[in-house]
Amino acid sequence: MNADRKMGSVTLLGAGCSSELITLQGINRIRNAEVIVYDDLLDERVLEHRSEDCELIYVGKRAGKHSKNQEEINRILVEKAGEGKRVLRLKGGDSFVFGRGGEEVLYLQAAGIPCEVLPGICSGIAVPEHLGIPVTHRGAAQSVTFVTGHSADDTSESFEALGKLKGTIVFFMGLSAAGEISRRLIENGKSADTPAAILCEGYRDGERRIDGTLEELADMAEMATTPALILVGQTASLHLESTIEQPLAGKSVTVVGTKVFTQKLCERLSREGARVTTLPVITVKPNEDALSENFEGYTWAVFTSSNGIRIFFDLMKQSGRDIREMLHLKFACIGSGTADTLKKYGILPDLIPQEYTAQHLGEALAKKTDKDDRLLILRAENGSQKLNEELDRAGIDYLDKKIYHTCERTALTGGVIGTDYLVFGSSFGRRTFEKHYKVSEKTKIVCIGEETAEGMTESSQVLIARTHTADGICTLLMENARCKENQLADNG
Repeated sequence: MNADRKMGSVTLLGAGCSSELITLQGINRIRNAEVIVYDDLLDERVLEHRSEDCELIYVGKRAGKHSKNQEEINRILVEKAGEGKRVLRLKGGDSFVFGRGGEEVLYLQAAGIPCEVLPGICSGIAVPEHLGIPVTHRGAAQSVTFVTGHSADDTSESFEALGKLKGTIVFFMGLSAAGEISRRLIENGKSADTPAAILCEGYRDGERRIDGTLEELADMAEMATTPALILVGQTASLHLESTIEQPLAGKSVTVVGTKVFTQKLCERLSREGARVTTLPVITVKPNEDALSENFEGYTWAVFTSSNGIRIFFDLMKQSGRDIREMLHLKFACIGSGTADTLKKYGILPDLIPQEYTAQHLGEALAKKTDKDDRLLILRAENGSQKLNEELDRAGIDYLDKKIYHTCERTALTGGVIGTDYLVFGSSFGRRTFEKHYKVSEKTKIVCIGEETAEGMTESSQVLIARTHTADGICTLLMENARCKENQLADNG
């Protein structure tokens, strides 16, 4: 290690078992990390909080599916910290609860690397609670015991001691040993009719709860899928699930789009009870020299996306430009979502079309402007030409300035999407998706607008939001889910 180089550091962070269960402290560390070394997280949406230039290193540790062994992971952490980087070791759940975080800390300490550990919400508490089982409950369980279903050196806990426990026992990674767990607990004093539950795929699309007794545990395991927790004890018979009715409860949604779009829509859908997965197949990159000219010859600034607004003001800041150069301009936005983003920069738009499409924006501008006006359109390289066509038809002078470009993300894994709904936020995102992924027959396709759905072979089966915003998509999904429930009730 170069003695002149500033020493970096490593933070071990438990990401919980859902992107909504990560701590605020954890999000802050993700935003400031220069390198993230991560496992098979239960919810990779937490990675969306990282900076654009953060280096991602996937190590894929999971039982039976190791991309990197523990020694290799330890060396990566030391190497990256030795380069003076702020390294984040990101794990699902909590780093110390069967996560081998202790081994990594000991290795870092021996290597002289500064490190810290931030707790995560453990799946052994969160998943049972999510599915209606309290791990402790007055009169039923005064203790909870976490046990690993297997261990690296083939040792096991004392089943003689476990059999005497009156509290809840939670087995991690024990599905393949369910029969053995059942047999040995009964042999050591547990009643065969002790309540038991297997909780499958917590906080995932396939999440479900299988109830039974300790004697039935092996049969229950035949119906289960991994990852899974096994709970044994009186609390496993309780059903304390949420009774708050949410319009999208039990519905699964995959959202395809840019980071900004997916984050906003995911937050909205999650509030209505949906289980949301993001698929960020595209990314946006600024054109660094896009603002080389001044604004003196223009009367209007036109924005067609929230991404365009954010990138524009970032470019202004990076180039040392003064916002007062734009005091004489009027501002037009394609829709309410774009207008909300503009308002965050202290500017109220002068024009928003009644329908949020490029064509209607062009028509509205044609009515609002005259021959002395000149428009500066600030948008992506592959923006809709329908805006240009309307302006050309009206004889309006404009410059279509390409301030950023949308491109395909690298290393897309492909596969089949089988969630209840698949949402597309743009035509480019949809086309990129179609190059790498397929859709199951049960999945309903949802597009933010007609332009996004254009050219789809099954366009008659595509749902299109009336209002081309995240709120519009959410409203559409809630209406569709309600109609389906009513149809099932009528058929019943």
